[in-house]
Amino acid sequence: MPAGSSAAVRAAVAQALSPEKRRAIVTAAAKDAAQRADAAYRAETGRPPAHDTVVDGRAHASLDRLNPDRGEVVFRFAQATEALTWIYDQIVLHSPRLTGRFAASHILLADGQQADPKNPPAAARYVFMSLAPYAKKIEEGESSSAPSGVYQVVAVLAARQFGNSVDVGFGYESPIIDYIAGARGRGARALLRQQPVRVAGMKLERATRVPIITVTLR
Repeated sequence: MPAGSSAAVRAAVAQALSPEKRRAIVTAAAKDAAQRADAAYRAETGRPPAHDTVVDGRAHASLDRLNPDRGEVVFRFAQATEALTWIYDQIVLHSPRLTGRFAASHILLADGQQADPKNPPAAARYVFMSLAPYAKKIEEGESSSAPSGVYQVVAVLAARQFGNSVDVGFGYESPIIDYIAGARGRGARALLRQQPVRVAGMKLERATRVPIITVTLR
């Protein structure tokens, strides 16, 4: 193809697929995907879903803000919000109420940041935990008001209730320090003993663990 013709073709393509037109194409595809997800949700639950629109990582953003070339559109349907609200209410409901302090000690972390469990932001990982220093003892059944604990019981109930849309897990984490791996093998353990700061960090992490419920989107 002559150089002049090639340049003309590139110019025609650039004009035909301007940023506005590319954005319109991507937006139309995103809306179509959202409508199909909406229909699937209605068929499963019989209810119309609410959803948040996350555009290029920004929650509640307009599709007009979409980068037409490298943008990403995510529709987060309300099933996650419904699950988080339900889990929080159940944790409070199952909490021993001798003083009410434990029932008031539960928090939600959304990607590590404290959030409102009734109006959670978009996040990849949600974690419920109690900041009460005796939360682990309660989980181990030391309260006659909760002989089977609280968090593990609610995690099982939540998995049954919302397992089709979110992954629910139970475990223990420290609210003040991330997990620090130990060492395997005699040689590795010997080297570890020569790192007092790391050993102290491991002990602190284990000593401050509290029961948690994790929620991640499917």
